[in-house]
Order: sequence, then C-alpha cells, then structure tokens
Amino acid sequence: MSAAPRPAVHVVLDPGVPAYGRKGCSVHVQGVLRRLVARSGGLPVHLVAARLGGEAPDGLGGVLVHELGRPRADGPAAAERALTALDERAALLVEDLVVGLERLGAGAPVVYQRYGLWSAVTLERARAAGATTVLEVNAPLVDEQARHRVLLDEEGAVALSCRAMRAAHAAVAVSGAVATWARELSGAPVTVVPNGVDAERFGPATGSGAGPGAPLLVGFVGTFRPWHGLELLVDAAASLVGTPDAVRLLLVGDGPTRGQVLARAAAAGVDVVAPGAVAPAEVPALLAGCDVAAAPYPAGEAYFSPLKLVEYLAAGLPVVASAVADVPRLLHDGREVLLVPPGDAAALAGALRRLVRDPALRGRLAAAGRDAATTRFSWDDVVARTLAAADAARAADGALAGGRA
Repeated sequence: MSAAPRPAVHVVLDPGVPAYGRKGCSVHVQGVLRRLVARSGGLPVHLVAARLGGEAPDGLGGVLVHELGRPRADGPAAAERALTALDERAALLVEDLVVGLERLGAGAPVVYQRYGLWSAVTLERARAAGATTVLEVNAPLVDEQARHRVLLDEEGAVALSCRAMRAAHAAVAVSGAVATWARELSGAPVTVVPNGVDAERFGPATGSGAGPGAPLLVGFVGTFRPWHGLELLVDAAASLVGTPDAVRLLLVGDGPTRGQVLARAAAAGVDVVAPGAVAPAEVPALLAGCDVAAAPYPAGEAYFSPLKLVEYLAAGLPVVASAVADVPRLLHDGREVLLVPPGDAAALAGALRRLVRDPALRGRLAAAGRDAATTRFSWDDVVARTLAAADAARAADGALAGGRA
C-alpha cells in the first residue's frame, strides 16, 4: 500500500550546504527532496534554505523555494549571532508554511530539517504548530566546528543542538558513530539511517574500453580534502606504474588539496585525468566510463556514511574501499566490495592489482554492488524509514497525552 500524500517543508540552514549546489551534501539534500516530492501526491513541497548555489536540478522544478541568504558577519562571534538570527527568521517562515499547509486538509505536514549549528527554534515552532518533525544529523557539528574551525560559544551551540534533537519527532543519523554522539549529547533517541542513492540516475557502467593489457581506469568523485585519502590512491597507483597491473586515475572534483595531489601524481608518473568539479547530473556518465571506483579513506576518526560509495555501487562498478565507519557492517567484503584497511596504500594497491588481473571478479562485484544499491540504499527507503519513525513517535506522543487526559 502506498503512503498517503503529504505536504512537506525541507529546511537547510547551514550556509555551507548549498541546496542546489554540486557538493556531496547538496546531492544528499536533492535526494531527500526528490523523495519528498514523490511522496507529496502533488501537494506543495517547500524548500527553506540559507542558499541554493544553483538552478533547480531535474525533478525539483516544482518545489517552492525560499532562499534566506547567506548571513554576512565580521568575525566568529558575529557569525554565530547571525546564524542564530537566521534560525529565528526561518522559524517564522516555517511556522507560517505549516499553518498554511494544514489548511489543505491533508493531515500534518512534514518538516524535515538537516541539522545545522545554531538552529533549534525552527523545529520547535514547527512542532508546536502541528507539523511532524524530523532532524537529520549528518555529522557531529559541534565537535567539527571546535576542532577544525572556530567555536566561541560552545555551551550555546550544545544547548541549541540538544533542543533541536528533542524537538524532532524523529532524529536520524547517517551512521552509528554520529548516532552515538547525538544521543550522548542530547539524551534524545536517535535512529541510524545510512545515506541513499538515486540508483535510477546511474546506468550500468560501460567501462573505459581498455583492451587486453591496457590500464584500467579507476574513478573517484568528491572533494579534494585530506580525509578523502586521495594521496593514498595516488601512492597505490604509483606502486603499479611500469608493471602489467598499472592503472589510470579519473579524479573528479575540486578542493584545497587538488594541486598537491595532482603534483604528487605527476611526480610519480601516474596517468591522471582531472576534469575538476562537475554538476551532479554529469557524474553518472563519468562513472559509466570507468572500470573500477575507489573510496580510499585514511586511518583515523570516521563517522560518516560515504555517499560516493553507494553512487559507485549504483553505477555498476567494482569498488575498492577503506573499511571505515559503518562500511564493513553495511557491505559484504569480497562479495559486494573489496575492503582494505584505512590508510594502507599497499593494501589498496593489492586490491587494485587483484581487480586488474581478475575480470570475472570485477563482474561479480559490479553486479552484487548494483543490487545492493538498488535494494538496500535507495533514497526512497531512507525517507520512508525516517518518516515511519517520525509518525510512530508522534502517535506514541498522542497516545501518552490521551492516557494522561
């Protein structure tokens, strides 16, 4: 039985997440938004965002957009105050939207917010206005801000984060580590729902067309940052240069370490194609032209749910990935993916060598990985599980309130 149509408001107040941009987080937002549209039955779906970062992608032209603007501030203290003020503005808007959507008579609208620092009032007012509320927690943002950027009012950031998690009928986290962090911070129940993929966007990979003895093309799509392990991938490929198992690399994306990664590859004689950042719509065709894909994460703290990994699987590519975070629990090593220890360039090179030498293994991994992506990691399943958790929590609240009465 299909779910009843319901209107929705998707809220993205983190100015570092352009809702219609090219970043991985943007792809995540768009995946969720498409599923909210698909489940709306033609009822209104709104997007309330700090910034868009681009035109409406395919399938999202009918979304009613409210771009609040990226806050401008002089210094960290002013930036924190500006983001709190942004939350207040968003709260007034979302409250009005919820009241208007309720008048349609289609039941309680969904307010599905991506967790961002300095925001709690929006979700609190949405819930008070009658919405079914969801908070999607993608990272331990308080810790990230304190460790990698500047966080002056940590106590205030923690307090607002706790309020947001408690204002949600369902708080969902993309990985077990993120869920543990959120539970310990707030005391609220948090459900783990890994990242998904729009598998229908990806056709079966055709490969690079490399003939016998020609180097296979190994693809990577993402931001050039230290925690994505591109140096490891370059070093692994470098160890294969001049051997029958040599590979070429397709490195799609941009970022602060791009120059040094490409210089490292050039110095080692690794054949690299690096087209820079591309629109999400261009990614499927680029992956289709690869023979293998790599997710080479380094050693260290890992709490994410790799979006690129499920996209590689959906593209029908055999994948080599570091065994980080929840990946070993979510995917079967040797059947759906080849897992290697994080930070181990020699093990990564060994896995690539194995794939070069064994076309049958490449075929088995590609088929099993594609099946996993389509049956276990669809955005439709992600949103359905999330909304089911929110609806169950709301029903339990109602039953409890009725019992008290």
